Amino acid sequence: MKEEKNSSNKIQNLMRKRWVLPSVYLAAAAGLLSTVLFLQSGEDTERELEISEGPEQTEEPTAPVDVANESFHLPVENEADFDRVGIFYDAQAEADEQEQAIVYFNNMYVENKGIDFASKDQTAFPVMASMSGNVTKAMKDSLLGFVVEVDHGDGVVTHYSSLSSMEVEQGQEISQGDVIGEAGSNSYNQEAGVHVHFEVRQDGVAVNPMDAIEKSVEDIAAFAPQGEEKEKEKEKEKENEKEENEKPDENQKPDENEKPEENEPSAENDLEGTTE
Repeated sequence: MKEEKNSSNKIQNLMRKRWVLPSVYLAAAAGLLSTVLFLQSGEDTERELEISEGPEQTEEPTAPVDVANESFHLPVENEADFDRVGIFYDAQAEADEQEQAIVYFNNMYVENKGIDFASKDQTAFPVMASMSGNVTKAMKDSLLGFVVEVDHGDGVVTHYSSLSSMEVEQGQEISQGDVIGEAGSNSYNQEAGVHVHFEVRQDGVAVNPMDAIEKSVEDIAAFAPQGEEKEKEKEKEKENEKEENEKPDENQKPDENEKPEENEPSAENDLEGTTE
């Protein structure tokens, strides 16, 4: 009993001191504030996790390069400084010209789908973009060397190969005259030496690059032959139109006033009537 009285007396004496109650209040307030901050930090962490686990934000597709005021140029700076070591195979050309447009590879004769330029002294040279566009292919091929393809819109694509190095990457937007890479040699056309192979395609069909020079994308799309896919689509549309035209009109009803033709008497009935 004495111990309980002594402890209660100590507590009473302690509470009589002025600094005790403020200290208790401060301690309680600090504890309450710590609890609130802890709960709030937990909510913030959950929000961050929700944001990070949400759907990935994708960048908006880049707008196509404006080539309205551009016309195609050759992929070399000055044509006079280069030899044309390969020409485009034209089915309407003379036999000797077609022979010059043939590439001999692996015991096969292959039609050249572009033109080839080589420096007169067989040294490497920079290859430039013939028109602004988006790089859709930038890779190394075991036969063709480094290959770059650029999309100019309206189905028009330029192709550059036999490069020893590249200065662009896939997805990059480039301007007319930008250096794409450096010309080199390849295993496909060894006779051409150090050169660049250049093609112009409309909907996947190769056209003569010399016909595209100083022309716009719209001009090429107008005179170039249609791609295989478009030709198939046109043929399918024609077939569908023909089938629609040949179908009888289901809404058309036979004329009520039109009487069915009566069966004409057969020759046998005529004979029977004559006998009688």
